[in-house]
Amino acid sequence: MDAATETEHLTRLFAMSPDLLAAAGFDGLLKRFNDAWEAQLGWTRADLETKPYMEIVHPDDRSETLNQITRLSQGETIAEYVCRMLCKDGSVRWVAWSGGPGDEAFYIVGRDVSDRLAMEHELAQRAERLQGTNAELQDFAYTASHDLSEPLRMVASFLGLLDRRNGDQLDERGREYLAQATSGATRMRQLIDDLLLYSRVANEEPRREQVDLKALVERVLQFLGPAIDENGAKVAVGELPTLEAEPSQLAQLLQNLIGNAVKFHAPGVAPTVRVTARRTIGGCVVTVADDGIGIPEADQERIFAMFTRLHGRDEYAGTGIGLAICRRIAERHGGRIYVESEPGEGAAFHTLLPDAPTVLL
Repeated sequence: MDAATETEHLTRLFAMSPDLLAAAGFDGLLKRFNDAWEAQLGWTRADLETKPYMEIVHPDDRSETLNQITRLSQGETIAEYVCRMLCKDGSVRWVAWSGGPGDEAFYIVGRDVSDRLAMEHELAQRAERLQGTNAELQDFAYTASHDLSEPLRMVASFLGLLDRRNGDQLDERGREYLAQATSGATRMRQLIDDLLLYSRVANEEPRREQVDLKALVERVLQFLGPAIDENGAKVAVGELPTLEAEPSQLAQLLQNLIGNAVKFHAPGVAPTVRVTARRTIGGCVVTVADDGIGIPEADQERIFAMFTRLHGRDEYAGTGIGLAICRRIAERHGGRIYVESEPGEGAAFHTLLPDAPTVLL
């Protein structure tokens, strides 16, 4: 390709570019620029050839723009600098500039980012509103659950008192009604307790400390002892490390996962549960696995949502909040939880708990 042809190609590319291309002199005037300047900013070519380019920079951005030009004059390259440009019709456009130095001029490329910045601003505002709404909902859930606890406790107490004092005077249907009311009050109390727990986990930042995971699992198994004995479950605990976590939240997570592993098994089959852990880069993965009924692939994500139940209460008791609490605990620790499972072949819940970030003093 000869020099004339190469020059022609470069000239055509220069003219066709949708970006603002220019060679800008250190004397304050544009030496050469493409048609995008006229199309996007509205100034005529005669305007741009005679008007100092600083006059079409927004007054509030001129000082910093001069600083960037000074850097170019000193031989530096500018990767991105965003400023506001004045259009001839009085409107303002945000332009992201990159530039490189030259002898008598510097070379710049500008791209209109007004729409992008407006979208980012809108997304930031929406995120802020959503965060505020979530905080209000969490406060509401905590307050409502707390305020419901006392009257519900009173209802449960009077139902128990009625059963003890007058239960033998009721006919079969009356005793059935009383039993259903007592069962409903018990389920409601469990639901309220779980909502309060979820609200606390959602609002409290984990206070990390060194946790002996093996000792923690042993305490959880003692608490779950009655359920383990009732189901004839066997729980095998592997070698467990010491890790950084909030002890009470981690205990709650393990209690929920081990409790589910003990509960969700086929009738007449004694479940086997395995608790293991392995170190990984920057953290630890804690696994609770079982040989129970398993979880269909289509449900393996939604089981972590609030109030999700895959089975009726007559099959397996629960409020549908336990795994949502587990996910929230994992997320509050900067980690995540996921499940691997096949129906009829058990499930393995893996919780990734990153180490606390190192604080540099």
